[in-house]
Formats: sequence, C-alpha cells, structure tokens
Amino acid sequence: MAEMDKEATKYQVGDFAQWKARYQREQDTPRELFEQVSHIAVYMSYDLIDKLRFWEKETLKLTDEEIEQRVPHMAKFLDKLKTAYLQFSDVDF
Repeated sequence: MAEMDKEATKYQVGDFAQWKARYQREQDTPRELFEQVSHIAVYMSYDLIDKLRFWEKETLKLTDEEIEQRVPHMAKFLDKLKTAYLQFSDVDF
C-alpha cells in the first residue's frame, strides 16, 4: 500500500477538474490523458472503499435504532454504485 500512497500524491480526486481542463484543451496525448483519468478513477475507488469501511465500523458501534436510520442512505448509495458499476463493466473493447 506504500506504493499506492506514493502514487496517490500524484493523482488526487481533486485532480479531475484539472485533468478535464487539459482534456478539453487537448494539451496531452491520448495515451497520457487515458492514463491520468484511469489513475484518478482508481484512487477515487480506493478512497470510496476507505470511506465505506470507516462508515461501517462507526455505524456498527451505534444502537439498532440509529443503524436503522442509516440503512436508507446505504440502500440509495448501493443503487447508485450498482448503476455506475454496470455502466463501466458493460464497456466493450
């Protein structure tokens, strides 16, 4: 994970706006642009996993009533995540 942490400093979630601006100006080669956006997506995915693990750990410390209040949020999130996953996984090369 140390290698991932080193790379994470190179591509942060906030870099997406900068990447998009470079993409629109056609500043980099297609290979460079693809690599950059791919790295941003990977790090966003890792960050999401970290947030989910934290959310679960903290939520399971709560009472059943408090946990029940968080279930709708997670259900909506899961539905959106499923949509994103299916859209990405259906790409044919």
